[in-house]
Amino acid sequence: MRFRTGTRDDAPVIATLHAESWQTAYVGIMPASYLNGSLREERAALWSARLEADPPENPFENATHLVVAEEDGTLHGFAYLIRQPDGRMLVENLHVLPARKRSGIGRELLRRAFAWAAADHPGTPVYLEVLRDNAAAVAFYERNGGRVTKEFVERFAAGFELPVLEYTWDPDAVAAVAGDVLVA
Repeated sequence: MRFRTGTRDDAPVIATLHAESWQTAYVGIMPASYLNGSLREERAALWSARLEADPPENPFENATHLVVAEEDGTLHGFAYLIRQPDGRMLVENLHVLPARKRSGIGRELLRRAFAWAAADHPGTPVYLEVLRDNAAAVAFYERNGGRVTKEFVERFAAGFELPVLEYTWDPDAVAAVAGDVLVA
């Protein structure tokens, strides 16, 4: 497995993996009409905009980071971080091919994402938001030292609401998860 920093050329395959991940992880959580409707087009537009050649100016230096896992030319997972105005780092996305879940790829993506955050933004807490009913993801984040710091209901643009948990890692926990990963 090779891990590297993602580029704009990765946008189409990331969008596809993102949609496939939601279509499997969120069955019975999100409406089927949404998962089987416009989701793929929405993810394609999202990743095209995020990774465009000349992104709009961001007030934060080194404000985003994309790490991808690939093997034999196939994308197996990715993690995307965004620095927030409150100073924290948000893991906006962490997805692994459904067939490769529980293979260690997600853990390694988390380690590498946290290593980047610790190296480029030392002393910064990292957090993420996960659907409360996504039991597998909740268990994963708890196994990796995340602690629930907030609960809320999110309203999705498609017209439905779902309960969300926010997990946070303080800077020491970020460093502990990152371990000895070197950031290239």
